[in-house]
Amino acid sequence: MERLQEHSAGAAVWCRLGSPDEQALTAALDNPDGEALFRRQVARAEAAEAQQRAADREAWRPVCKRCGQKFTDQRWQETTAHSSAWKAGDVSVCGTCRADDVARQEAARTETAWAPAPAQPEPEPEPEDDRDQEPGKPRRGLLRWRT
Repeated sequence: MERLQEHSAGAAVWCRLGSPDEQALTAALDNPDGEALFRRQVARAEAAEAQQRAADREAWRPVCKRCGQKFTDQRWQETTAHSSAWKAGDVSVCGTCRADDVARQEAARTETAWAPAPAQPEPEPEPEDDRDQEPGKPRRGLLRWRT
């Protein structure tokens, strides 16, 4: 106010946001670079927000229980997407450890395929007290009905 009284309203006594020096009233109200300033502020705010979202996403990224490596985007999606989660195997391990598990399972599967089959135990002989029993008919016992 003191400057206004000293110089008058037409003097360069007006301050404008984004301008380093004082301007005359008409120049300050005109504000030709106000739109550019607004766009720069919006762009800075969007960049800061995108950076914050990326930092939040990295903070939530799972870590492998075996090797401590962070999951890749692909592995993270495999473990969380409902359509592929059942194929993902152990969801607490990264893609590299999962590939090692699959290779180990394949090796075990091929080893068992080439291994000789276990010997079949011989069937037990039937008791000989059924000599008078007709073949194909149920055995008679204390609690069975006679036919």
